[in-house]
Amino acid sequence: MKRTENTPLNIIEKLNTRTSLICAVAVLIILTVIFCRLDHQLVTVPAVQAEKQENEAKQQTVEKKKAPVVTTASVVAAGDNFYQPGILMSGQDGSGTWSYEKVYDHIRSEIQAADLALVNQETVFTTSHNSVSASGYYATPTEVGDALVNAGFDVICSATNHMDDWGADYLNETIAYWKKSHPDILVAGIHDSEEDKSTVRIYDAGGIRIAVLNYTYGTNSSTVGTGGVYQPNTGGRTYMLDLLPEGSEEISAMIQKARAQADCVIFAAHWGTTDEPMPTEYEKQWAAFLMQQGVDVLIGTHPHVLQPYGVMTDDDGHSMTVFYSLGNFASSSDNWIERLGGLACFTIRKSVSEEEGTTVEILDPVIKPVVVHSDSSSGMDEYSVYLLDEYTKSMAESCSIRNTVGELFSLTNLYRKFEEIMSVNVTPSAGTDLLNARFLWDGSVQDEKGNYLTILSSTEAGYYSAMDIDISDYSYFEDYDYTGLSGKSSESEMEFQ
Repeated sequence: MKRTENTPLNIIEKLNTRTSLICAVAVLIILTVIFCRLDHQLVTVPAVQAEKQENEAKQQTVEKKKAPVVTTASVVAAGDNFYQPGILMSGQDGSGTWSYEKVYDHIRSEIQAADLALVNQETVFTTSHNSVSASGYYATPTEVGDALVNAGFDVICSATNHMDDWGADYLNETIAYWKKSHPDILVAGIHDSEEDKSTVRIYDAGGIRIAVLNYTYGTNSSTVGTGGVYQPNTGGRTYMLDLLPEGSEEISAMIQKARAQADCVIFAAHWGTTDEPMPTEYEKQWAAFLMQQGVDVLIGTHPHVLQPYGVMTDDDGHSMTVFYSLGNFASSSDNWIERLGGLACFTIRKSVSEEEGTTVEILDPVIKPVVVHSDSSSGMDEYSVYLLDEYTKSMAESCSIRNTVGELFSLTNLYRKFEEIMSVNVTPSAGTDLLNARFLWDGSVQDEKGNYLTILSSTEAGYYSAMDIDISDYSYFEDYDYTGLSGKSSESEMEFQ
């Protein structure tokens, strides 16, 4: 019988149809699973691995960029190496052999531990013992220079007010001595040619290039010549000595030259008022100017006594570590506060990265006080420089300076004077009228036009008097706490450590 369209399927046909459908679905599921696994193994897993490797590579690149190459160099700077009659005689034993090694025996390890050590050599050198002089006009035996090198100094700053005491001949003898006897020592502030004057002194301390500039406020023998030109006693060869009166524009140009060639710029300035622990207006104006020019560290000498130190900043982001005066390093002064000096110690940190380039920081600036001890037990005074922390009460009581000043020279008074000076808060100056001032041999001061100037400066005594604190009487031994006197400085002022 012929089946019509409406004739129902029999049971067997129905089963066959369902079985075919189930098999088709099963095959489809199996194929789907197989293709999914193949896709996971052949596509997804490699893609994930590739992405992971790419991310790891990117992270390594980022980490590599973020990890700068850091280099550090420790620096120690000493004040005036000033050979007066007593200390000069201590190096003579009567046999014709002169030596000053013992002056630095007790400070040698501190100097040699630094990556860069510099000192201010106050006077010219002479190879002739018959030409040596230690008062008024100074000439120091070259054995002192040998002792400084053996003590560990790398840089000699020579731009001082005594450097032209005897004119160009002694200056040339000094330069020749350094070139012949110690050619590896960097000597700043004096020159034997115009070309040498224009050459930046750079010391490489373990990969950190440090430029050292050295200028003096003037000299004891200088005059003002024709046309108002400031003339040191060098026979017209003005290139022989670096002078602040050369002018702010010339010095700014030299600083920029140094910045282009070095990682860090140290500026050594010979300035200030003798025996005055308070920085003068002249010092403060130059300090502000030098900070704006990009100087990293400013080191002052000449007052023969300590002055405060700290970090100067301004609203434009400039900053500079400044040590206004380090006092005497080696001397035989009978003024007891001139026996107290300091070592400026700090670390230069250079960081080089792809993102920020090269940056330089000055870390942990501090002054370590030193004292010049004199011992007369052998019949003649022998002088030695000590860290004040290593100086004892019994040593102070036996120091031969007591024959002149009595109990005024004591361990307590040395610490007291150091704390007094370091607690002074110095307000920076915004003035510029003294930047091109010229100091003459008679103590007068002129501007660049020849007009005489009167400089009114504050003093340490006046500073404490304003706070009703008497620092004049050291006759009794009483402990003072000066730690809170300076207060909190604003960002535009010196921040003292």
